[in-house]
Amino acid sequence: MLKLVGIACVTALSGMILRGQNGKIAPLLSLSGVVVLLSFFFRRIGGAVAVFCDLTENSALSPYLETLLKVLSCGYLTEIGSGICRELGESGAATALESAGRAEILLLCLPDFVTLTKLALSLAGGG
Repeated sequence: MLKLVGIACVTALSGMILRGQNGKIAPLLSLSGVVVLLSFFFRRIGGAVAVFCDLTENSALSPYLETLLKVLSCGYLTEIGSGICRELGESGAATALESAGRAEILLLCLPDFVTLTKLALSLAGGG
């Protein structure tokens, strides 16, 4: 984690210095810093995702845990992408991406929501 903090601080400091001298290169530096941070992050979290996938395969809740993993991934990717867009000065694209991410999460959850609603109705004697 210390490496990630160091990379983030060096990227932020370098970006601040470059904005004062050459504002056109600063966003590219920030973007490259984000790519390096994400590569470290995905390498570290890969093991945890593998454990989570093993748990979902051996569980009766497998479809729901799979959906949960997809929703979490979608949320993180949307947040990262919109942050990059905002950093590059494209707040309109960031807002559109956030809206698309929310819609995707809704679509991912919809089949499970329908299944759970039918189950609740059948248990209540309404279906």
